[in-house]
Amino acid sequence: MNRVMKGFGYGLHYSVFRCDLNSMGRVELIACIDEVINHSEDRVMIVDLGPVDGSVEGRITFLGKIPKKRTRGAVVV
Repeated sequence: MNRVMKGFGYGLHYSVFRCDLNSMGRVELIACIDEVINHSEDRVMIVDLGPVDGSVEGRITFLGKIPKKRTRGAVVV
């Protein structure tokens, strides 16, 4: 996985990478990750930190294991 990610960006911390991608690069990254992860155990979160336009919907993409939904508690953005 680290080898795949290093082809698209640079590591900030263990398992955290910053990738400056256009829309095609994002599609390519997702396709490469999709091929190497174990979908029943691994979870990858892709966060678009692009221009602020007031909308956060659609900026986070999960691949693999589905995260548990939160029912209560504060959300810090």
